[in-house]
Amino acid sequence: MAAAGEWELVVKSSKKGKSATVPNGKLSKDEKKEFIQKAPRVTVTGGIERGVTGKENRKPKSSKAASAPKKKKTEKKTNSGPHQPGTVEEAICRLNVGEMQNLLDVVMSRFQESPLIWLKDLASYLNVRVNPIHQPDPAFRGHPTSFPASLLRSDVKMLLIKTLSTCNDNVLAAFHKHCLTSMVHEQVKGLGVAGYKVFIQILSIDHAHVGMVNLPYYCDLRNSIQNQTPACLSLLWAVGQSGLDDFTVGLKVWMELMVPLIGLKNYSAYVVDYGSTVFGGGGGGGAEDCGEVLGVREFFTILDFTWCSSGSLPKVVQRQLFALYPKVKTAAFSSSPEVTLRGFFPSFLRRLDPDASPQLKVELVTCLVQCLTQDPQCWSIWSQLYLKHLPQSAILLHHLGREWKILSQSLRVQRKEVKDTIQRFAESNAQMPRKARALAGVSEAKEATNTLLNQMKTVKGKSPLPRVMKLLGILFVTAIIWDIKSAGSFYGSNFGQTLERMGLIPYIEAFGRASKTAFIQSYKWCATNVPVYYSRGCELAGPYLLLVLKKLEGVTGYCMSAVESAAQYIPLMKEKVETSLPGLSTSVGHYGALAVESLEVTFFAIRNAFAPYFSQAHEFFTTRVFVGSLAPEKLKEYMIGAVDYLTQFLLRMHSNLVDVLQDTDSISNKTS
Repeated sequence: MAAAGEWELVVKSSKKGKSATVPNGKLSKDEKKEFIQKAPRVTVTGGIERGVTGKENRKPKSSKAASAPKKKKTEKKTNSGPHQPGTVEEAICRLNVGEMQNLLDVVMSRFQESPLIWLKDLASYLNVRVNPIHQPDPAFRGHPTSFPASLLRSDVKMLLIKTLSTCNDNVLAAFHKHCLTSMVHEQVKGLGVAGYKVFIQILSIDHAHVGMVNLPYYCDLRNSIQNQTPACLSLLWAVGQSGLDDFTVGLKVWMELMVPLIGLKNYSAYVVDYGSTVFGGGGGGGAEDCGEVLGVREFFTILDFTWCSSGSLPKVVQRQLFALYPKVKTAAFSSSPEVTLRGFFPSFLRRLDPDASPQLKVELVTCLVQCLTQDPQCWSIWSQLYLKHLPQSAILLHHLGREWKILSQSLRVQRKEVKDTIQRFAESNAQMPRKARALAGVSEAKEATNTLLNQMKTVKGKSPLPRVMKLLGILFVTAIIWDIKSAGSFYGSNFGQTLERMGLIPYIEAFGRASKTAFIQSYKWCATNVPVYYSRGCELAGPYLLLVLKKLEGVTGYCMSAVESAAQYIPLMKEKVETSLPGLSTSVGHYGALAVESLEVTFFAIRNAFAPYFSQAHEFFTTRVFVGSLAPEKLKEYMIGAVDYLTQFLLRMHSNLVDVLQDTDSISNKTS
């Protein structure tokens, strides 16, 4: 017992069954060390490792005995034997098709009605054999999309494909889920999973649809391993193999499995890269049928992150995302825009906040104008949302007022309906109560509405009369040429006979002779006098031109010497400025870099704004205008024929003109 008011610590003594007391709770150094060794410890994985108790405490092992099991355990974990391949390429090249066939024969003979067991054993065999010392990147970044299955020999690949072809879709879907689950669990433990990835890639080549059967399960699995970056990247890569050759499948995988991770630093680069592959790869032709996958909610997820949250990404990934966004927008709008855009309009209008960035405002206004011009129903939707989103409507009205002369030509709705909608806006502004008139955006909306109404009064539709007159003139000239060519001569044509009946032939002939004589005389005058005047002009103005050139050369040399002399004083001036105003050069460089970056962002915004229109114009001209007789190859033939005909015509005209001049010279010589 301890004295009154004192604590007594009871510890085990060195002898069995006895204990020792330490007064005042103090331990010696050896006892403290022993206590710490026996205390429980928290491991790296979060578990609790108990201290060594029992006989092991009383009889410590020697250093050799303690190190032996650790060494054995390490060797078991690394499994780095002399015959283990070093890389994935070497491991895949070592696969033996004979061993794989023998394994299949044994398993098939034992489990004749269980093809799933065949596939599981074959996948386990592959994962054991394809286990290199140096594990590759989880998503094989830096390699082609067909890697690592492209390394398989043809006989091995044919065996795997033949085995998969004997199974139905239900078995393949269950096997796909087994491979992915086993791959993730083993990679979390630190084991190699390259064999599973090879089998998954082979399965995804000809059976891409089986990967979509368990997509909700893969999304839940992604959420559970989101903090395990290598395992999660392997999951994204494995499921993404199904969408490399099928645009709809790839878009579904990208939107549901990968886009939720786009804001995380460890996954953003791969997510954006996979989206670029899907939209720019082999399956991009199915963009018209992606309305069910890429809807309003999915599209605005991409828009919000691109324009509002992409600043946290690296610059390279940010540029890649801005380049990907127009493709996403084109795919979202391409499925019947005259019907689907009415679903996008309210979300665009709600995001057009006056405090938004200028680049985002430009993008939102561009999309809203596209909705109004291509889907007439958007005008009635706007009239219902006008008072709820008054500041946003004021910004859109201001833009319509500035660009109405151009936009009025591309409307698919009658102008009277548009004018009635804007007039209803003006009436709503006038009927607004006094208290509401102090709200934000009311005065701007009134001003923008009145400006747009004035623009509608001044801008009228173009008259079709000039176009009709041009068309009639072209048709008239074409008919005359065809008439003369079919008759063989001007006088034998219907047009020539009509002029003869009207008595206009003598006047036309007199006009032709006078024109011919005037042209011949002008040509002879130019041929005689132009060389004389040219030589005389060179004689008179040549010295002055040479003097001017010499003076310019002297001025240029003086400017260059001035620049060179100024360059010598630039370091001195820079040092003096830095001494008097420290930090000025750094500030100028910083703000210059900001200016260049803002110009770059503006350029990308302008390019992204005009990209949909360019793609639509290109598609329109290639599919509706330059087809048939106006195809590029036909136009090329027409151009070559026209050039040949013009060349022959000029040669004939030159020879006729030479003959006429020779005849006139001979006649003048005879008369003289």
